[in-house]
Amino acid sequence: MTLRKAIIQNLDSREQIEVMYNPVEYTSSTQLVTSRVGSTLQFQRMESPSFSVNLFFDTYEQGTDVRNLTRRLVAFQEPTVGSKEPREPPTCLFSWGGFQYTGVIRKIDQRFTMFLPSGAPVRAELSVTFEQVLTPRQAIENAGLDNCRKLHIVSQGDRLDLIAFRELGDASAWPRIASLNGIVDPLNFPSQAQIGTALIIPDQGESPEPRSASQAGRLDRPRAS
Repeated sequence: MTLRKAIIQNLDSREQIEVMYNPVEYTSSTQLVTSRVGSTLQFQRMESPSFSVNLFFDTYEQGTDVRNLTRRLVAFQEPTVGSKEPREPPTCLFSWGGFQYTGVIRKIDQRFTMFLPSGAPVRAELSVTFEQVLTPRQAIENAGLDNCRKLHIVSQGDRLDLIAFRELGDASAWPRIASLNGIVDPLNFPSQAQIGTALIIPDQGESPEPRSASQAGRLDRPRAS
């Protein structure tokens, strides 16, 4: 049977990296976010699933600095000229055999364990953590929002006070919508990046737990196919 190496591909720049050694394990995790109402815990949302894998790099026999290899992977965290948004990290694909995971590289921990007499590292262990990138429909389904929340899809010309009046019957309730969705600049709402995203409408009487602006954008922004 032919040995297949795991590959990490930057889907924005189309550059790909083949690992030197296949991982011996990987980890997938999910996290539930709740709020407490009296003595009862209530569902708020599911955080984006994360995926972690440990990778091993060794250039001892070649006698070259192993960081020449690991820097390529670290660069996959930074926006490129091919990025859809100037400040949006590139989407990457980890594939190994029949397993695939699409997300952004949220964190890389590098541990260097062998060095040349010159001090240049030649062996490295990298712990790489991805955060999954979801389509708007997947994000809504993963979070259970279609069952637990009313949603409003943002369009050109929308105003938060008009949305609050239409959805909640109270135009003065717009700060609750802004807080819940991590909107930090309501006067310039909607921005070009916000058009097409899904706003969560708070339940009547709900004291919303704010989402950060980065959470709001990552969760709901449609991605080009």
